[in-house]
Amino acid sequence: MFSAIQGLKSLETGKILDDLEHPFTCPETGGALQAVYDIEWIGKNVDRDEVARRPRGIWRWAELLPVRDPENVVSLREGDTPLIHAERLGAELGLSRLYILDESRNPTGSFKDRGGSVTVSKCREVGVGQIVLPSSGNAAACFSAYCARGGLEYIGLVRDDSSMVHCVQVGAYGALTLIAEGDMRDGSRLAEEVSKELGALHATIPRNLYRIEGKKTAAFEISESLGWNAPDRVVCPTAGGTMALAMDQGFRELLVLGWIDRMPRIDIVQVDGCAPIVRALESGGKVESWGAPTTKSAGLTSPAPACGDRVADVVRKSEGEGVLVTDAQNFQSEFMIASKEGLFLQPASAASVASLLPGVRKRALEKDEVVVCIGTGTGKNAPEVTGEALGKTVRIPSNLEAFMEAREKWLAGK
Repeated sequence: MFSAIQGLKSLETGKILDDLEHPFTCPETGGALQAVYDIEWIGKNVDRDEVARRPRGIWRWAELLPVRDPENVVSLREGDTPLIHAERLGAELGLSRLYILDESRNPTGSFKDRGGSVTVSKCREVGVGQIVLPSSGNAAACFSAYCARGGLEYIGLVRDDSSMVHCVQVGAYGALTLIAEGDMRDGSRLAEEVSKELGALHATIPRNLYRIEGKKTAAFEISESLGWNAPDRVVCPTAGGTMALAMDQGFRELLVLGWIDRMPRIDIVQVDGCAPIVRALESGGKVESWGAPTTKSAGLTSPAPACGDRVADVVRKSEGEGVLVTDAQNFQSEFMIASKEGLFLQPASAASVASLLPGVRKRALEKDEVVVCIGTGTGKNAPEVTGEALGKTVRIPSNLEAFMEAREKWLAGK
């Protein structure tokens, strides 16, 4: 058996639907679905140590992924990104067991590739040939690449503030890419209209459960890297919240299998210019629309996350935290990660580490907590804002005196 999927469960009605009939949302309520697996069969027939000996990538977890026929798998060797013990950075932050999951190593440079691979694979399996997606950048690059690999048509709706790098990637993969005027809500509305007009998949959550199915493999890899132990805390930079939902689902499946013995706390981090889920966690109420985002941390701008209440529930039930950071703290952390650990992540990705800066949290973390920060994407995908924060490279005459003077100024500014 390649996959142990049994069907798709409606989170509202509890009914189990046939995944090969290609429902992407509950036909009765329009609500979210979640894949259901034969955990008992997996427990009896799959050896977690044998999984480690399979070819690397997310598809070595095939029994816990929703594609039934391996012929439908569309892969660019995503997954199995390194879990890096950030010792120098941790020492500066007072955390002896700080880790960063470096998702920048994925094919298009971000964690989106996990969900992109599973989504496009399942679309091939059920006969969906077109995907439309509103995206600030990373998801657009991801889905255009995987659709090209899988022979699907991709339609990308990016925003005015999207990086040229992402727009170039989408165009290079041969996809239609358009700047949709307005904010994420306008792009989402247009994508829904395009989806209905063309019969395409609108590949956001809750319309696309398969993004979560792909991203949950990061939880499997984290546990495996820690000797089949869950970390004490996973810290997720958050816009729509798919990574927090995926962490909850992935660790929970491992817990039911008996491959780990507890759940981690799941923290979300949002920037103060767009923080609807953190605001709801602080007020104890429902997630409400934020309004127009005001942030340079592209990738953290989802003012009305469709699954926001589900994300808030995950944080509460795991006894995690919702943490608010600023753009300045994200840039500070981006450069700290780079200078201390040699990892170049996006400002939005660095939000997980920004949440650990002194004074940011209401309660400091314990020094020996095992903390995993999700480094969601590469800084190479956000050169404009990072370059602006760094400033222009200093120009000097080609002589030693000018070099020594410039070096002294640089050392004085560190």
